[in-house]
Amino acid sequence: MELQQNFAANSNTQYIDVNGTNYAYRRFGNKTTDVPVIGFQHFTGTLDNWDPAIVNGLAQEREVIIFDNKGVGNSSGKTPDNVLDMTKDAVEFIKALGIEKFDVLGFSLGGFIAQYLGTQYAGMVRKIIMVGTAPQGAKVLEGFNDLIAKGAHLDPVELFLYIFFTKSENSRSKGRDTLKRIFERSEDRDQQTKIETVMAQAKAITDWGTTSDTDLSQISHPVLIIQGSHDEMMDSDTSYTLFKQIPNAVLSYYPDAAHGSFFQYPEMFVKQANDFLNNF
Repeated sequence: MELQQNFAANSNTQYIDVNGTNYAYRRFGNKTTDVPVIGFQHFTGTLDNWDPAIVNGLAQEREVIIFDNKGVGNSSGKTPDNVLDMTKDAVEFIKALGIEKFDVLGFSLGGFIAQYLGTQYAGMVRKIIMVGTAPQGAKVLEGFNDLIAKGAHLDPVELFLYIFFTKSENSRSKGRDTLKRIFERSEDRDQQTKIETVMAQAKAITDWGTTSDTDLSQISHPVLIIQGSHDEMMDSDTSYTLFKQIPNAVLSYYPDAAHGSFFQYPEMFVKQANDFLNNF
């Protein structure tokens, strides 16, 4: 990827109090429009789990906002155990920043939030990108806790590779490259997500597999869906289900890729995402 400003490494963590919750966030990039892209993170993910190659690539052309939702990372408060309340908390945070319209980048659990944003807060949203996520009722989520438990004995590097990459050496090599990028930032890093938040998010994810209160055909926004060919956590086929149900969606599968498909192909993702946000 061509030389870029390293926003991810150099941006300060800021805080804003919203109804007693102190939200941690970072806001950076080239503000070429009044519509920022806001990132919604994966299970247990914090500000420092975003791949710098991705957020820096997006930030060359637009403002990027990443944040820790309630109870996650450096944000205070109690994490809800359901996606709808997580979405409501996120909207309160966004409104407190004075943002009236934004683009969505929802990864995994963040993609669940993206679906509620597209249906229940449609007027605030311009375009939506979903990565490695699944619709409500996805049966694969019944096995989410078992999948996580299988990796519990692994060291942190192997756990990261197990969750986000395939077993091929090419994929695992890309995973190790991703970890190097993620740990480029050495100062002002988030604290790890607390066990109470882990348990609440796990319940929210498994419950998503039995929830059915959203009609995805109501999402009228342009939507870009990114998925790996071998996403065991979300089941790669569920992205095709999303594609069929959302009227104005584009679907892209990445080869030999698992849950962290855009980690593995950051250059391709940034090119697709920027083109989608600029032109679609």
